[in-house]
Amino acid sequence: MHERRGFGGHSVGVPRGMLYHSVLRMLDTSVMSGSEIAEELERRTGWRPSPGSIYPLLGRMKERGLVVEVESGEPGLKRFGLTDRGREMLKEHVERSEAFAKKFHSIRSVWNRMFRGMDEEMHVANMRLLEAVEALSPYLKGEGAKEARGVIRLSIVKAAEELEALKKRLESEKKE
Repeated sequence: MHERRGFGGHSVGVPRGMLYHSVLRMLDTSVMSGSEIAEELERRTGWRPSPGSIYPLLGRMKERGLVVEVESGEPGLKRFGLTDRGREMLKEHVERSEAFAKKFHSIRSVWNRMFRGMDEEMHVANMRLLEAVEALSPYLKGEGAKEARGVIRLSIVKAAEELEALKKRLESEKKE
């Protein structure tokens, strides 16, 4: 991922706490090594955290009793799993994320109306699309979800193509 500059010229990168939360989520479903965590994050997001980010984090999580080292059967390979305390922390993170999502819904509404100039009908349609995609996210994990991911991807691509064609047509009409 490329570094971007945001408001005030500050660098915009991976949100603070994302790695922590992501590691908790991944270790909740399987035992993993630091390199496996990095590979999975890169596969999911396009961002690959450095070993200097992952291993110190795993060490701190181990000290706090959130993860435990699990025998890997391979010399020199450390794998980690989530403890009950780690699952409790993950549950708290999920609850906070859901509360934030509800607040963000209101913020997004204001943003769409003020900065995007959307009327009520356009805003409702926009929110309906975003919420439909968000509601499907729990069903899009794992190999069994490949077909569902394909259907969603095709629906979004088709909608984007139709909107891009409309924009092109409107731009050409404006020039005439």
